[in-house]
Formats: sequence, structure tokens, C-alpha cells
Amino acid sequence: MASQRYPLIIRSIHLGLIIFGISAFLTGEFAEDEAATLGYLAHTYLGLALTLFVVSRTAIGIVGPKPSRFATWFPFTRARFSVVLEDIKKIFKLELPVHDGHQGISALVHAFGILLFLWMGLTGTALYFIGDFEASMAGKFVAEIHEVGESLIPLFLVLHVGAVILHTVLGHPILKRMLSFGRVKDQERVNDDGQRQN
Repeated sequence: MASQRYPLIIRSIHLGLIIFGISAFLTGEFAEDEAATLGYLAHTYLGLALTLFVVSRTAIGIVGPKPSRFATWFPFTRARFSVVLEDIKKIFKLELPVHDGHQGISALVHAFGILLFLWMGLTGTALYFIGDFEASMAGKFVAEIHEVGESLIPLFLVLHVGAVILHTVLGHPILKRMLSFGRVKDQERVNDDGQRQN
């Protein structure tokens, strides 16, 4: 497994997703109060900040540098999905799949996370602009699908954070690749797919 870091923009967006995604999730219960309460406002503005980060990552994934595009790693091709299935078989044999970058089950979990937080950000932003969502069927529908996404966040966190912890315990440098921001001597950078950049 490569020990090189991801580009600064990807690492910065990832840090923003961690901070604002988890904060918005944790303040979600406080948003059920009146719209003028501190809990509602905290959840709203944390969620709007999350939306900026996840939309930025989505934009980079669509039109950014080729190595960072989703087309290079999202597991929606037959070949890439077969790697996901191979990884699942390994997990059932109590083997940890190891790849450089987003491949196999890692790609599936990352795709799930990006789509989930994009879902949450967009539906939350829609609720913000709808205002009194109880007053319309469309508003109630958006609120319901927002809550469905909320119930999936713990699943994503268990999968993603659990994999990070497991890889770290086994000595794989994935935390350094994504969350190190200091100067690094003689260290190559990697693109979003874990490939070395010159």
C-alpha cells in the first residue's frame, strides 16, 4: 500500500466533510425544535457548510483533474464491481482487502459516503429554502427522505471509520495519506485513486 499523500484540495475537502458532516449529524436532533432555536440554526449552518464541501468534491469528481474524477474509481463498471465482489469474499474468509487508492470495497464505501452526504446536503438545503416544510406535501416528502439519509450515516461511519482503524492497526499508512498537512520531505503525492504523481 502506497504511503504517499493525496492532493491538498482532496485532503482539505475530506477534513471539511469530517468536521461538518459529523457535526451536522450530531446536531440533527436539535433541529427538530422551532426554526429560531440555537439547535436548529447550528444544524442548519453546519449542514450548509457540509453541502459546500460535498458539492466541491462532487464537482472535482466530475470535471476536476482526471485522476480525481469519479470515472476513474467509482465501482459502477463490471470490472470494478467484480473487484468489490472479490473483496467481499476475502472479508468472509477473514482477510482484509488491501488496495492502493479507491478500489474494490473501498471504492464502494467511498462512493456510498459521497452519495449519502450529497443526498443529505441537498435535501437539507432544500428544507432550509422550503422553510415550513410541514405546510406542503413536497416539503414533508423532502423531510422524510432527509431522515432516511440520516439513518444511513451510522452505517457509513461504522464501515469507513472501522476500515480506517483496522488498516491503521495493521500498519497501513492511510491516515497519513489523507489527514497529514505538514511539510513532507522526499514524499511523492498520489492522485485520488492512489496513483503516484510526479
